[in-house]
Amino acid sequence: MAEKLVFDHTVESLLLTLKRPIPHAQVAALDALGIDLSKPLLPAYPVDIYSALIGFIAHQHWPDLPPAEADFEVGRAFISAYSTQTMMGRALKGVTRVIGPHRTVERMSRSFRTANNFTETRLKRLGPTHYELWFNFTTRPGYFRGMVHGAVGLCGVEQIEVKLVATQGHEVTYHVSWKP
Repeated sequence: MAEKLVFDHTVESLLLTLKRPIPHAQVAALDALGIDLSKPLLPAYPVDIYSALIGFIAHQHWPDLPPAEADFEVGRAFISAYSTQTMMGRALKGVTRVIGPHRTVERMSRSFRTANNFTETRLKRLGPTHYELWFNFTTRPGYFRGMVHGAVGLCGVEQIEVKLVATQGHEVTYHVSWKP
């Protein structure tokens, strides 16, 4: 099996959630994680480095939250930073408003496959605004829950709920719902 890699533009978008300028102590901590900001980003990073980056950011911004909730907030912050601070993200934000929450959820596999070389999803519709969404691999279920919540939120819907309903190894299943 090929090494699980997260692509540079995804790492770059996650780094956008850090306050600017990034303090020297944080730059040193990132370097210790394997992300050297004194050089251009590598084309891809092992998933373990990306997972450690999520944990680092969670601790920097939400140190008082339980780890899963801090990861959730990092996932939402990632979507917010990506959709407001990158050209592709701004375009995606416009598209999600047009295509709506159903097609946004239905396109999750394609969206996640542009971020890394390993994510697969399966989707089952459970009701008019209720889906079951399965991911084949995640090291931080709270982070993925936050990203899904943030992505559906880009559509302009309210009362979004993303609940972790099952885990088996690295596989996770969420129930995703919203009010139109």
